[in-house]
Parts: sequence; C-alpha cells; structure tokens
Amino acid sequence: MKASEIDRLKQDLLATVKELSDSYEELSLLYRLSEEFLGLNVDEICRVFLKEIKYLLNVKTAVILFLDEEKNCLYTKECSGAWDAEVTISSKDNLFWYVLETGKPMAICKLNSTKWKMEGFDFDSILVVPLRGKKRVLGSVVVADKEEGREFFAGDIKLLNTISFFTSLFIENALLSKEIQTFLIGTIKSFVKALEATSLWTAGHTERVTEYAIGIGREMGLSSSELERLRICSLLHDIGKITIPREILNKRDELDDHEWDELMRHPVVGAEILSELSGFTEVIDCIKYHHEHYDGSGLHGMKGEDIPMMSRILAVADAFDAMTSDRPYRHRKTFQQAIEEIRNNAGKQFDPVVVDAFLRWIGAKLSVLDL
Repeated sequence: MKASEIDRLKQDLLATVKELSDSYEELSLLYRLSEEFLGLNVDEICRVFLKEIKYLLNVKTAVILFLDEEKNCLYTKECSGAWDAEVTISSKDNLFWYVLETGKPMAICKLNSTKWKMEGFDFDSILVVPLRGKKRVLGSVVVADKEEGREFFAGDIKLLNTISFFTSLFIENALLSKEIQTFLIGTIKSFVKALEATSLWTAGHTERVTEYAIGIGREMGLSSSELERLRICSLLHDIGKITIPREILNKRDELDDHEWDELMRHPVVGAEILSELSGFTEVIDCIKYHHEHYDGSGLHGMKGEDIPMMSRILAVADAFDAMTSDRPYRHRKTFQQAIEEIRNNAGKQFDPVVVDAFLRWIGAKLSVLDL
C-alpha cells in the first residue's frame, strides 16, 4: 500500500474518531440535560437551559424568547447578560422573527453592519435558533457576544440547534402538564364550591386551608411539584363530607358522639372516592390521614413521621382555620388564641417541625397585615 493511501486512511480514521467522539459528547450532554429537566416546570427548565448554553458556548448574553400567539409578539421568557427582561418584540422585520418563521438558525458577526438593523440591539456577534417542539412553535433562542470577540461557527450552530430542539420537547410537555393541571385545579375548585354550598358554615374554608398549607409548605422549603400536590390535597381534603347528612353539617348545636363519629368518617370516605385515580396515591394518603395526631391519638392511631408529611401540614392548616371560624355551637377564636393553642399542641396533636414553620409563616403574614 502506498504511503499516500496510508496517509489518506489515517486521515479518514481520525475524522471518524472525531465524529464518534463528538457524537458521544453530544449524547452525554443530552442525557445529562434530560436528567436535570425531569420533573421541572417551564420556568425551571428555561433557567437550567440558559445556564447550560452560556457555559457551553462561552457567551456573555443568552435569551429565551417565547411566542405570544394572542398578542402576536415575542417576549422575554428568561435572560442573562446584556438584555432587558421586559423586551417585547412585535415588529416582524427583524432577525428573531425571521428565524422563528423560517426555522433556520442564523449566525451573524457585527449585527448592525448587516441588513438586520435592529434598534436597541448592539452585539458584536449573535446566534439565533428556533425553539420548536413537535406540535407547537415556542419561540427563539438568542446567544450573543462570545468571549474574546470570537464569532459563531458551524459547530456552535449545530450544538445550540440540537439542544434547543431537545429542550423544546421538555418545555412542550411541561406546558401541556400545566394546562392539564390548570384544568384539573379549576374542576376541583368548582366541585369544592358545590360541596361547600351544602353547608352554612364552611364557605371559604377550603380556600383558606389551601392558602395556609401552601404558606407552611413554602416555609418548609417544599419544591414546586410538592407544593402543587399539597395544593390538590388541600382543595380535596374535605371531599368525603359530600356523603355526610346535611342535618349533621348544618346542626346548630354541638354534635353528639354518634354525629361526631359520622363526621369524622370523611377522611376515609374521601380517600375511597378518589381511590380509582391512578397516580394520585400521595394525594389520597394525605386526605386519608389529615386527622392523625402526632402522638398517635388521632383517627387511625398513626404516629410521628409515619404520618405523611402533607397530612401533617394539612392538619395544622385545617385546625387553624377551624379555630378562627365561627361554628353554630361556638364563636371563633382570635388569631392569637389559635396560634397559642397550636403552639401548645406541638408534639401532641401537631408535628413540631410543621408548627415551627407555621409560626414563622403566620408571624410574617400578621406583620404584613399589621395585626
């Protein structure tokens, strides 16, 4: 074999090795991003994505522009660097809309020396790629001003285009989940209003308990997905009362033992009503056990941290609203009286950790309200 042929084969082999290496690195990157994106909401995905592309492309500015179809404009969803977070782009005679509509990435060195003379945007170099999912156009991704004044090359375009498409799939799924969740929450709220309409004394109870529970959950550092599950638990926690006779729910005198036992069936009944909803095990358990006591003296005798965390949070929120609301057989307590009772029952009826979070949250709330 001639030396020239050997050299050519060496060059081919090196090129193949480099291509395989690049492909492996790209797959490794996409795998890592998929693990980071899993379970995140749209805002969280955008923040992770922006941080990643700034690092990978070594740029000073990175932006995600979302399409608002109703207003027919692009707006800043997330940004980092020399970009105004409030920017809205309605005029279609610019680079961002061109990329969005054609689906073609564009890299330009010295933006304002080209036909794209866009007032307010002054970058030495800029790369714009479309952000498109499988079923919807989401917007555009913009990176600008590479460090050391370098321009964007073919490898940069390919990399950003690839991970932008990959990210758009996660954003698309997160948006769909959010739409479904919004519909679900709206349906639940309508159902709860119908339930509360059967009782003279519980109007607004569910919304207040939800507010209190979410406040406690935030104080405890729950994630956004945990807070959403807690919201659903709070909205549905009394759903079992739909089977309680109205004469018991609306009784003007104190309940006797039999009536009280009937009323306290509602956590179990609520769990049974929701038992066919697959994927809602955590919510169902929260509802079933929200009347447990931390010391084991509650409805089922469950004790301490064996009680689901969301049930322990809901127990405090529910008790606080019950104490600060009028009932036919007693007047409501003041906020300070209810707070003191919850404090005194830490370690008995309530989880001390949840009580501490509640006290911090209610203290801040009352301070803002100047109460």
